[in-house]
Amino acid sequence: MFRLPRLIRPPLHRAAVFLRLASSLATFSSKPANPRSNSVSAATTDAIVGLVAADGRSLEADLDRLDPVLSHPLVSATLRALTDRGVPAARFFDWLALSRGFSPNAHAHNLLVENAGRLADYPAMSRALASMSARRIPLTERSFAFLNSSQGSPNDTAIAILRTLDEVGGPCRSAGVFSLVKALASIGEFDAAMSVIQDTARGARYYNALMAVKCKAGDFHGAREVFDEMRRSGSGPNANSWNFLLGCLLKNGRVAEACELVEAMERSESNDIPNSLTYEILAYHACRAGRMDSAMQILEQMSLEKMTPRITIHTAFIKGYLYTGRIEDACRYVSDMSTRDRYSVNRNYSLLAKLLCKAGRIVEAGRILYELMEREGLLPDRSAYVRVIKDLHKIGKGDLAIKLKLISQKLSVHAESVR
Repeated sequence: MFRLPRLIRPPLHRAAVFLRLASSLATFSSKPANPRSNSVSAATTDAIVGLVAADGRSLEADLDRLDPVLSHPLVSATLRALTDRGVPAARFFDWLALSRGFSPNAHAHNLLVENAGRLADYPAMSRALASMSARRIPLTERSFAFLNSSQGSPNDTAIAILRTLDEVGGPCRSAGVFSLVKALASIGEFDAAMSVIQDTARGARYYNALMAVKCKAGDFHGAREVFDEMRRSGSGPNANSWNFLLGCLLKNGRVAEACELVEAMERSESNDIPNSLTYEILAYHACRAGRMDSAMQILEQMSLEKMTPRITIHTAFIKGYLYTGRIEDACRYVSDMSTRDRYSVNRNYSLLAKLLCKAGRIVEAGRILYELMEREGLLPDRSAYVRVIKDLHKIGKGDLAIKLKLISQKLSVHAESVR
């Protein structure tokens, strides 16, 4: 049976005190990505919507004469606009299917289902779902985004959707039930979501979808209620169910309860509870609290169990060491991981170099990239390389910058020669 060893428990309990005091510590964060500019022509979208809304007998010929340059962004924008205006999109979608050289993507098919749902046109929804099922196009919760603005009660609307899914059958039925549960949970309609689960598929993944939403909102009590209902139904819980609860407790600083939960997981009769993700959750939160030695013990146990940590754990360790001022340990960590997890070598070194630059440790950043290229024979991420080179020149360390450029050129030439 796969169990968390005893060596992990003492660090966990000692970490409780530090995690309770960790509220004053800054958490790791990253800058949000800049939103991409929308290149879709609003004029073209408006022209198409106007023609479709008129619903003339010559709609298809009118669209042919308009001859828009079809693209997935244009089609998505048009379908969303039609839905917002309450205009059926089926004829437009049928015309798309006849357009040579263009095939609507999965997102467009889901938007078509949403359009039919917003209009409560379940025959149209049935046709759209049947088309998706025949093409094995994945159905997502986007199809049911209209639930938030549905005129009927969420429960009545869910029943109508389930009836339609049952009529269509095929791959869309099981995917549709799961997506419906997620969509209902996302708008806070947990009673309706639970009814769907109880009427259709009492599986752990369906309950877990509800737990994920509640845990994300910090509602441990609500998540535990779903967990208990899952047990009563005989559908689980599985490792993910336990991990949702564990992550929620640790995220909200409830460490003593988290330790008790881990002990309960250890007593589980299932061989995959706890699993590798359990270790990662424990290590991640220990890093966030600055308890690096405890986190390292957990990582070592993962190694004994022959588990490879994901990149998110490496990031947590690197940031944790730097936050606590243990720069040498951060450098030692990326060096040690280069032999244990080859897939993360470039990412780890590059991240450390950028963070060192941000902390004003420019020379150390240069040395880290030099080690990556000289010892590991790997090129760093372009952004990390450019940042380090520029910062080295700024502080008058052009000699190190030149060394980095020379070895980078050498590796680039070698990479070209072996292609």
